[in-house]
Amino acid sequence: MTSEQQSTEPPPQAGQRFSLRRRSLAIPTIISFILAVAFIAFLLTRSDIDLSATWGHVKRSQPGFLVLAFFLYYLSFPLRGYRWLILLGNVGTFREGAKKPSLPNASSMILMNWLVNSVAWFRLGDAYRAYLVTGRSRASFARTVGTVAAERVMDVGVVFALLLVASIGLLRDETSDTAKSVILGASILAALGAAVLLAMRIFGMRLARFIPTALQHVYGRFQEGTLGSFHRLPLLILLSAGIWFLEAARLYFVVEGLGFELSLSLILFAALAASLLTTIPLTPGGLGFVEGGLTGLLVLSLTRDQAVGVTLLDRSITYLSILIIGGLVFGIRQAFALRRPPSGQPETEPG
Repeated sequence: MTSEQQSTEPPPQAGQRFSLRRRSLAIPTIISFILAVAFIAFLLTRSDIDLSATWGHVKRSQPGFLVLAFFLYYLSFPLRGYRWLILLGNVGTFREGAKKPSLPNASSMILMNWLVNSVAWFRLGDAYRAYLVTGRSRASFARTVGTVAAERVMDVGVVFALLLVASIGLLRDETSDTAKSVILGASILAALGAAVLLAMRIFGMRLARFIPTALQHVYGRFQEGTLGSFHRLPLLILLSAGIWFLEAARLYFVVEGLGFELSLSLILFAALAASLLTTIPLTPGGLGFVEGGLTGLLVLSLTRDQAVGVTLLDRSITYLSILIIGGLVFGIRQAFALRRPPSGQPETEPG
């Protein structure tokens, strides 16, 4: 091939670049899955768990309660989508005349965010969600990532506050040490988030002096997106609380479906603590960590085989169903993207 032919060869499209990045992540993702499955297998084989009894509990579960748990879990995605649209609006993400995502579209982006987080390391789904928005509206990627970071800090703060409320009924005898450990971990995460926001607020662009010059403009956009997201804070906190109560309601109906009895304080506490474990980026979707942590909290009031049964059914909703439904949504969006008309022609998109 001549140099002239090379110079006229078109650069790869955005979708091709993302495909290349996705292939480059395939090997680490497979390794993380193997490690996570090995960890779960270790817990099952090395712990005092009666697998036949656990399977018996699962088989006797009441489908109606599980369907309700499934519905409540997915009801949280429109709430998350609405909250994110508020954050995007707070920072003026979209230029005048740009096409803004609708509520169904924003909700589907968050669902795909969860899907990518479930199969890739380091919560790459958060960046993928920002990529989806900037790819369709030409908004600033760094500023959009800032809104996602603000959302994460807000979630940790609300979860920490709700954990304190739930712990009131748990700070006793055998449960107090476990509750205190979880609260300590949540308080560290909340303090780190608050410290980062405070440093951004106080020092502003002076922090950019510690990063390469080429990235300082990117940091400025990210800072704008993060700090600018916290307008209309009472509404954002109310929406966040609603989201996490739906998470707790999901676990409540899973427990009800299995016919077990747990205090509302422990259900709320366990659901919130499990959600914090998903932030650990060592395995996709916290696989291995969430199962071990949730089971460890549930055995405070249940037998080990009962706790494992609850964990398996709950994670079939929060992890396995994400792989299936998120994969379907991703496939549908890709099909519409292939049918999208070339630039300069009218564009139609679902949602």
